Amino acid sequence: MTIKMKDEAMFRHCRAIIFDMDGTLLDTLQDIAGAINATLQDWGLAGKSSEELLNYIGHGALWLCQRASGLSGEAAERFCCDYKKKAFNSSDARTRVYPGIMEAVHALKAEGFKLGIYTNKPQAWAEKLAVQFFGIGMFDGIAGAHDGAPLKPEPSGILNLCEAWGVPVKDAVMAGDSPVDIETAKAAGIPGIGVSWGFRPRQLLVDCEAAKVVDNAWQLMALFGVDVSTVQ
Repeated sequence: MTIKMKDEAMFRHCRAIIFDMDGTLLDTLQDIAGAINATLQDWGLAGKSSEELLNYIGHGALWLCQRASGLSGEAAERFCCDYKKKAFNSSDARTRVYPGIMEAVHALKAEGFKLGIYTNKPQAWAEKLAVQFFGIGMFDGIAGAHDGAPLKPEPSGILNLCEAWGVPVKDAVMAGDSPVDIETAKAAGIPGIGVSWGFRPRQLLVDCEAAKVVDNAWQLMALFGVDVSTVQ
């Protein structure tokens, strides 16, 4: 891949890369669907296909549960609590790291970048998955959903991670697979990189004016000056 000069100028100052989780680092769709459908079954409600659930993912657990169940108010909150318990206690057996992502995070870490995760997934589940699939300490910080914390596209997760690292926000970027992630990056005043391998079509990322859209992990690494020929 040839990096254009404007891309070099945009990303050469970067010191921190903040990733979305679902659809960016990990393909979690089947395990999300399994936990939702198990909860729907417990509540005597009709199941949902993975394709239907894709329309509800990205805005947090409560939003997902409200739309999947058709419930509202206190009932939706109780349903969501049941879902989160099932999801957290699952084996995540069908979740997979996207091709090249393991190599990318290792290479970027070795280059000295601060690596973070900002997700609307519940904090405990996000931390569990990060350790389970990437090991302890690979990510320098994780900002997930918890009581009182605003969800993306609010940029607070980006701001808090950068503050904890002592990195100016202007020296960070965010990578994600959805318009929510691009909106979050814009709200923080930083470039948003769209990844086309996730839950949303490439054109949607182009239409929401991602600063750059990449089609694989090797292109992502190249944006930050990693010599991909040396990455195994």
